[in-house]
Amino acid sequence: MGPGIAASFIASGFETSLWARRRSAAGTAVDDAHRRVMVLVENGLAAPNELRARPTDDLEQALDRAGVVIEAISEDVDAKRSLFAEVENLVDPETLLASTTSGLDVDAIAGDASRPRRFVVMHFWNPAHLIPLVEVLGGEATSPEIVDQACSLVRRLGKHPVRLNKFVPGFLGVRLQQAVVRESVALLEAGVASAEDIDAATRLSFGARFPIIGPLETSDLGGLDVILSIHEYLLADLDRSDAPQTMLRELVRDGHLGVKTGRGFYDWATRDAGELARRRDQELIARIKSLRDRGELSSV
Repeated sequence: MGPGIAASFIASGFETSLWARRRSAAGTAVDDAHRRVMVLVENGLAAPNELRARPTDDLEQALDRAGVVIEAISEDVDAKRSLFAEVENLVDPETLLASTTSGLDVDAIAGDASRPRRFVVMHFWNPAHLIPLVEVLGGEATSPEIVDQACSLVRRLGKHPVRLNKFVPGFLGVRLQQAVVRESVALLEAGVASAEDIDAATRLSFGARFPIIGPLETSDLGGLDVILSIHEYLLADLDRSDAPQTMLRELVRDGHLGVKTGRGFYDWATRDAGELARRRDQELIARIKSLRDRGELSSV
């Protein structure tokens, strides 16, 4: 996630440092970030510039004159709090402090920070240099002006901020996505259809509309009386698991983790994961261009 966020900042003309505890990891992340910047430039999504991110394993050096700090380490509250405790001692009191957690509470991350009004969540989505949306959320002590500042920064990156009024685990996007994943696993586990057909039913029906129209807009267009009628017969039959399903637990238990191990819901020995990612990225690039043409995203 770090290289993708860094690429967004570099492409938008920001001086950027990438910090990791090992210098070699920081160097690898910078190389990755610049490859992503080139993707943006080559596809006309960013203007060429001479900026290069600075790799470092020295936290004080990384934070020198920093106006914004975005943390993208593991999803561990204690680790995040520990890192921010170090960061707070090294930055200006007005520096914006953000976590790109995908669902943890900003108040838990801020903890007993001396400046909790400066803390926000800025949840970028993977691949962060291409996904246009960033979720923004302040904590109980966060100044509303700081949330405004974070949203403005997202727009300067050529992305679209959505602002949460209060914390819920998983925020907006993860909750919506995992609701679909939960039902998909349940349908697969029940033998209703193959993984291929479940994915096709998602991509080529309601999923095909989502780049244009959201679920609540769709409901209004179709008529809320129709939606109510569907909910009255269907909701009771939808999966209501309040814990991970057996199929998912067994796959993980057996070491079948998806592409990284060669098998998950699919057998990746017979599928080209790289080609799938390339096709995803090409579609995202086309989507960004369309959004910019319609004025829904600003150019950087």
